[in-house]
Amino acid sequence: MNQINQKGSLALFCFFILQLFVGCETKQPGDQPLSSGSTESAVRARINALNKRAKSLNRDSTNLAIASAYEAYLLAYENKYKELEADALVILSEGYLYNDIYDLALEYSFDALEIYKNLDKPAKMGATYTLLGWIYYDVENAEFALKYHTMAYDYYKAHQDPNQTGLSLNAIGLIYQLKNEFAKAEGFFKQALVIARKHNKRALISAAYNNLGICSNNNKNYNQALVYFNLALQFSTKQLLSLAELNNQMAFSLINLGRNEEALAALKRARAFIDQSSSNSKKENLLDNYKVFSLLYQRTGDYRQAYENINQYNAVREEFLSKNKVNALLTLTLKREAQEKERQMEALSVKESLKSFQRNALAIIVVLLIVIGVLLYGKLRNRQRKKAELAEIKQQEIEKKLEHTVLDKKALNERLDFNHIELKNYALYIAHRNDLIVKFIEELGGLDKNSASEIPHQLHKLVNKFKYDINLEKYVEDFNLKVETQYQDFFYNLQQKFPHLTQNERRLCAQIRLNLSIKEIATLNNISVKSAEMARYRLRKHFGLQQNDNLNDYLKSF
Repeated sequence: MNQINQKGSLALFCFFILQLFVGCETKQPGDQPLSSGSTESAVRARINALNKRAKSLNRDSTNLAIASAYEAYLLAYENKYKELEADALVILSEGYLYNDIYDLALEYSFDALEIYKNLDKPAKMGATYTLLGWIYYDVENAEFALKYHTMAYDYYKAHQDPNQTGLSLNAIGLIYQLKNEFAKAEGFFKQALVIARKHNKRALISAAYNNLGICSNNNKNYNQALVYFNLALQFSTKQLLSLAELNNQMAFSLINLGRNEEALAALKRARAFIDQSSSNSKKENLLDNYKVFSLLYQRTGDYRQAYENINQYNAVREEFLSKNKVNALLTLTLKREAQEKERQMEALSVKESLKSFQRNALAIIVVLLIVIGVLLYGKLRNRQRKKAELAEIKQQEIEKKLEHTVLDKKALNERLDFNHIELKNYALYIAHRNDLIVKFIEELGGLDKNSASEIPHQLHKLVNKFKYDINLEKYVEDFNLKVETQYQDFFYNLQQKFPHLTQNERRLCAQIRLNLSIKEIATLNNISVKSAEMARYRLRKHFGLQQNDNLNDYLKSF
């Protein structure tokens, strides 16, 4: 009951936040609040109207749709209309999927699925399986995407729903395409095409031909791909993003056939369709457009334009598929999988095995609490120690400057070279420690594969290894402190000339000046290599450097 109350409070809070952003735009003529004397039929009608409105707004005005769906969810929750509550959760999940907030999309889909299971609503369970499949497909998790789309397909096939069966076959084909298993993908697309033609489903016919064309592109059969794309255009329902995808794919085929002018025209048409669309999902088509444009410029020898387009591609991709989002989704997936296994154990296990599982779970929680306590205590001690060390280091630097004023230039240069090597070695050490953390997290995630009785022992081993191997925050902060201390003149000169640089940008300048590689910088700062490359590229633009200018040499001038 406490969990339900917390969920209701969270939904209410989110609803009020959305109202602050969208303001009175969520109100429509006749949208009056329900009085305390409203009848049950009036409340149900109100919830259904809100859900219907949210459903219609979801693709093109997602934030407004989420606001309406939250209002419907709250009304259904307060009045205990479980099916209507689940309907609102599904719409919320779709909205967050369009906004690329995958963890919330997954959370609401699973909540809705649990309600539909309890109410025995198989048709709505099938639709929710499909939604879960698309969430995992968007984050390129082929295993779970295939699992849920297959579950949806089995339901629709059993209930003889040809339209949804064809859509599920098409979705399964896309997953095999994601896994680069193009022969299997082509088989599913052809099955979907047979069903679509039999029942005259133009949108599905167009989608199946388009996907067959993509398979032909991947098999380097570009002429056949163009045949499929032209068939897809014949059956197109003229939706903007479908037309954009078709033109992007046609451009790819044309480039590989050496028909570059036709490819350029197709890419421009695709960009025009993307620009006309107000859908939140158009970013995927924009990604393809940047990627194919980059290929075209590469083939025509315009490498500057090719580089700019691939940079645009990377920037957009990181916006909606960041590492944090994927990690959050994986965490929630593991949580849901654990909950499902626990329910199965409750149904199939005897009382003693259930008690054993509970004891193991309690042991895991206790160990995790101990680990968290140790980490928090260490963090507090590190902060106190750093303050004292900072004061001591500053005092030592003042004394060293006074003591070494009589040193000759050669001796001073030798000391600076030593500090430079020491800092670089320290950075490499931190990068190594970061790798250890990543491996620890991967090993921790793999505990799910062990039996319940082995988990406490394995977890105990991992914790001990972690405690001996790493204290990430201490070393990273010590490193940054040493860099800022040893290169005070560098940071001061840099700040004087470029006062608007952020602290992270100044630290990146120092790391580049230390001759650290891109991979070492990425590991040190716990970011992707692509993010590190983009940060370095932004610094060059900020400094106004030309293509032939060396960034490292430029920073050494300060």
